[in-house]
Amino acid sequence: MIPATPLRPEDPRQVGDYTLLGRLGSGAMGTVYLASSRGGRPVAVKVTRPELAEDASFRERFRREVDMARSVGGFWTAAVIDADPDAPSPWLATEYVAGPSLQDAVSTHGPLPESAVRRLAAGLAEALAAIHQAGLVHRDLKPSNVLLAADGPRVIDFGIARALEAAKLTATGTFFGTPGYLSPEQITGDPVGPPSDVFSLGAVLVYASTGEGPFGDGDSAGLVYRAVHGEPELGKVPPTLRPILAACLLSDPEQRPSPAQLLAWIGNVDLAAGSTGAWLPDAVQTMVHRYRTEIGRAVPGTAVLPPEQTPNRQAAKHGVVRFSTSRASALGWSSLTGLGALVGLGMSGPESGWADEIRLLAFIAAIALSVSTARLLTAAGRSFRSLEIGPEGLSVGKDRFVWHFPWHTLSRVRVVGSKFKPWLVIWCNEHYEGKAMNVFDSHHGGMRVYPIGHEYLRNRRATEVSEIRAALAWHAPQVFDPHP
Repeated sequence: MIPATPLRPEDPRQVGDYTLLGRLGSGAMGTVYLASSRGGRPVAVKVTRPELAEDASFRERFRREVDMARSVGGFWTAAVIDADPDAPSPWLATEYVAGPSLQDAVSTHGPLPESAVRRLAAGLAEALAAIHQAGLVHRDLKPSNVLLAADGPRVIDFGIARALEAAKLTATGTFFGTPGYLSPEQITGDPVGPPSDVFSLGAVLVYASTGEGPFGDGDSAGLVYRAVHGEPELGKVPPTLRPILAACLLSDPEQRPSPAQLLAWIGNVDLAAGSTGAWLPDAVQTMVHRYRTEIGRAVPGTAVLPPEQTPNRQAAKHGVVRFSTSRASALGWSSLTGLGALVGLGMSGPESGWADEIRLLAFIAAIALSVSTARLLTAAGRSFRSLEIGPEGLSVGKDRFVWHFPWHTLSRVRVVGSKFKPWLVIWCNEHYEGKAMNVFDSHHGGMRVYPIGHEYLRNRRATEVSEIRAALAWHAPQVFDPHP
């Protein structure tokens, strides 16, 4: 899950004081780039389209809107850091948010649980309150403009919609915005104010709760017609949230609640749940973790590579890597090493007739093979174990039970032990507790969860250690400890 694609030949490499590293996307305004400040801070730089740069009225509105956007406070907006309305192509830089959009999270893993939707609603309501207090109206709040960070949501692209709308980017008779999330007054051409954003917020929360917009799917004409003349579909919304979202989606702007009223209705929620993403379901937390991992690879100073140029292509291609212990292999190898030990003992006896040097070597070999036999028999007597390492986390099976550890629940993963008895050891972070703590053996504050290749001989065991380390380095570089 790489948050940026490679720069194209026509893309700039430097904008202001920011070094561009990759593309994050493009839209009505222009192209959004992942960039690094001189101090190594990741930022998102939005560069306007060439036709906008030639529009003097756009430049002036852009300047005013950016000045107002800089004054937006609050916790749940992506702060405007820098801008240059007078550049050949006007641009602005905002805080980079390491996390997927609400659109991507829901389309990939389905609707959010009610607790997460409540926390999302509180964060977005507080963000809108800050935006409105600065004298702005977002005008284009939609799932793709809401990013899910580890500590809460962020609203992006505020403060530029009005400048774009005034630039007449759309043809006569059309509108600026996203059908399905536009307020009725945006569609009919009536005055647009803060209540318009509340309507869009209600539509976004319906999507978060159900995976569908409040006016269904279909072409733009059908969506805008239902938004003006129809009623929102809220049957799949959790009953306790339905009255709140219905109030947001009222057709009369004056009857909609303000963001402050929404916060009062939702009640206090612990949105800032540390930095682990614990307010989100596990699958989405793992998406956030992957974004944070990839931004760590890309910044500072390292261009984002296309998939075919990244290391560990096989791990990336196959996704999940699987391992398991084998009692049959252990018994088979122990039989061979045991037989070899008996042969060595026979050759080391005085009655064997071999020379003293050969008898000594045979005795040493018999001892070594006996040790291997004992180790393999111990491995054969251990319960069956399985291991899966993939993008979402690692899963450990023991007999008939399986424990799943999403990457965000782990603070450290390491291969420890000698060449003869290597183990995979994991350390859980303080926010994760599970019955697995009482199942696996402890190791310096962690848990020994998987015996690596104990039932195989050295070469095969070394290969399995190497494969596990490679899979961890690819899927979990932030928690993988490469030291042996």
